[in-house]
Amino acid sequence: MGDSDEWKNYVNDPRMVCKYSSKCYQKNPEHHKRFKHPPLKIGKAINRAKGRLSPYARPSPRGSPARQERHLSPSGNSEETMTKSDDVTVDSKPEQVDKPEPEDQRVIELPENIAFYDKSTDNSLLKELFLVEMPDDFFKFFECISECGKTFEETLSSVNLMAIGPFELLMGKLPNLDNKELYLVHWRFFYDPPEFQVTKYLFRRIVIFLEEKKDSQYHIGYFRDDPKETPVFVASNDCEKNYHITPMACNLFGAVYKYLQNEKKHSPFTSMACQKLMDKVKGYAEKNNISLEEFNMKKRLAKVVTKSLHGAGIMVPYDKKTQLGYRHLAETDASLKKMFEKLEKATSKTEKMEVLSELQPVITNINIALDESDFGTGIEGGIALFCSGLQELAQPAMRLAWLNLPKLHNDVWKVEADTPDH
Repeated sequence: MGDSDEWKNYVNDPRMVCKYSSKCYQKNPEHHKRFKHPPLKIGKAINRAKGRLSPYARPSPRGSPARQERHLSPSGNSEETMTKSDDVTVDSKPEQVDKPEPEDQRVIELPENIAFYDKSTDNSLLKELFLVEMPDDFFKFFECISECGKTFEETLSSVNLMAIGPFELLMGKLPNLDNKELYLVHWRFFYDPPEFQVTKYLFRRIVIFLEEKKDSQYHIGYFRDDPKETPVFVASNDCEKNYHITPMACNLFGAVYKYLQNEKKHSPFTSMACQKLMDKVKGYAEKNNISLEEFNMKKRLAKVVTKSLHGAGIMVPYDKKTQLGYRHLAETDASLKKMFEKLEKATSKTEKMEVLSELQPVITNINIALDESDFGTGIEGGIALFCSGLQELAQPAMRLAWLNLPKLHNDVWKVEADTPDH
């Protein structure tokens, strides 16, 4: 059986995904009856010099000393006990078994002699790989920047931008992998939920006036409420700073134009290149009736059921008459942030368990809401736990948020959620 056949069998397997993925060393037959594990054959690590898959190995931006310890599981004494109920709970005792390395510190192994897809603008292939169709502005932006006299990459590089993710197929630099799950985490940054698809990455060159001598993790991408529909807006995030998703514009042209305006003000070494590209983007947009306006977040907040901790808001089916579909969390965002800060600063098991005990009523109330079909509450709660960036809350975040997304938006987000965190 080939690698692709193994992967298809794995994807179609109805069992729950083991949270340890390929790192699991369980030999218990009962464990393997309940949980599925990805194919073992992935290959050796890709040459780091190629740098195209570097985010897979990027460490957590919140790697505090406390988080380097073996984490306490908020999901129960064992993975098996968790499956006895759909409820997500915070256990009162830490796990006693040895654990693999935390998910966010794993390095994904890829074939040593890797092949790449030929240059292509085939939207059906993009959908096959990334599970969503790309909007028209994606292809028009590539056409616009390619007309600047240099290559697409060189033009963006002149203003400290690098095209990544789906753009790599258009440039002929997308790896051709048997394990298709890796495309779903390709260039996915630390705080990026499944709804946020990255297309651009800001890299800071080492120049005299910068004290920072490592690449920025500021990135730009599409945000979708529904995988079947076009993106709602283009947003940015800098996961070195926080989890906040900042809406920029309705399309890539507006988002990049806004970025160029800001870059021109703060980077004298690239100001001329920024102005030149701004003129090109503006001229192409006017010629093709493409708006450069910033996204109106006030209008969106009037439609969403809640702003959510990352600030982008969530859209779920909600019946105002029956009030079915969503209810508010038991705690405010401010109080949840305080709990997350206390958990991150906790240095002993006792301190951690005290904070986890404070969080338990929140999760219990979310489970009650889910039992009563208020799936939006599960998504909001899961997003909040995800935004904490804490390993102790990774599993409840998964089960509360993205395992409930399929109930609202088919199986596309489920595949994203089932993909191991890298």
